[in-house]
Amino acid sequence: MNTLLIVNPTSGPSENPDDLLPSLTTALQNQGIEAEVCTTTPDEDGQGLAAAAAKAGTQLVIVAGGDGTIEAVARGLAHSQTVLGILSQGTRNNIAASLEIPTDVTQALRVIKAGDRRQIDMGKANHHYFMEVVGIGLEASLFPCGDEVKEGIKNNYWAALKNFFWGLKTFLQFKHHRLVLRFDGRLARLRILQVNICNSPRYGVEFALAPDAKMDDGKLDLIYIDKPSKWEHFRHFFAAMRGKHLPHERLQIHQATTVEVRSYPSLDVHADGECIGTTPVMVEVVPKALWICVPTPELLTQFAEENAVDESNNIFNFGQPAEAPEQVPPQS
Repeated sequence: MNTLLIVNPTSGPSENPDDLLPSLTTALQNQGIEAEVCTTTPDEDGQGLAAAAAKAGTQLVIVAGGDGTIEAVARGLAHSQTVLGILSQGTRNNIAASLEIPTDVTQALRVIKAGDRRQIDMGKANHHYFMEVVGIGLEASLFPCGDEVKEGIKNNYWAALKNFFWGLKTFLQFKHHRLVLRFDGRLARLRILQVNICNSPRYGVEFALAPDAKMDDGKLDLIYIDKPSKWEHFRHFFAAMRGKHLPHERLQIHQATTVEVRSYPSLDVHADGECIGTTPVMVEVVPKALWICVPTPELLTQFAEENAVDESNNIFNFGQPAEAPEQVPPQS
């Protein structure tokens, strides 16, 4: 099969990033997969590489990177017949989790070789394609601070601390906004801090705002709280990080194919963590936009059994005393 491997060499928490590419190519060879290899750069996030591969008739593009790299490659493959395989190498790996793709490289390659090929939906905010979520309001205003904190933790703790306090100031000073939602013929006038429109069940710092969202149902999940206090908003998102929903009389969850958002004054908008401008914004589902490799039920059962055995072995080995070094008799 005509295959391209796109690797983000800086992805994930690896302490030895130089080892990533050799280890991936070895893993592919062990599974009998031959692939041309390309790497992303600061000027090429993978979207252009993927689009060129699809145009050239490449049958399979495998992406190795975090959610941002996966999303860029997916945008390049949208509306093509090229199939996407995922080797998730990021920090959060939300897309892999949403599609039940394992983060273990060997298991993920087995999905690519023996799994199903399925068409999944993407979303479109104005002209920007996304896989996970569109956030409007407070969250979009905080995302730049979050990115700077993430980069600062890697390179400059002082910069990370500075941006943390900048984000805290943004949170405390953010006010309710008047907002009008139109979705599938319905109209809602609100005073809100934030609106989310989800294509996947998980995003960001493992937020599960729409735990029942499906990436192949032809729908987007719209979530908002009307007139929340800052404390209510904080509790709701903290609960979402743990995969829970707090009962709230003003919490609304709807499914829709199109959502139009207007606000006064304008609100920041992000799509999959990338700032794309301000309101007004039209968000719509793009059904069956992408072919992707996903695990079969049989593979999921095998992975669960293998992981259970590995976990059991790790627990057993942890409780065993270290072997004593072999005693060498003294020479006479």
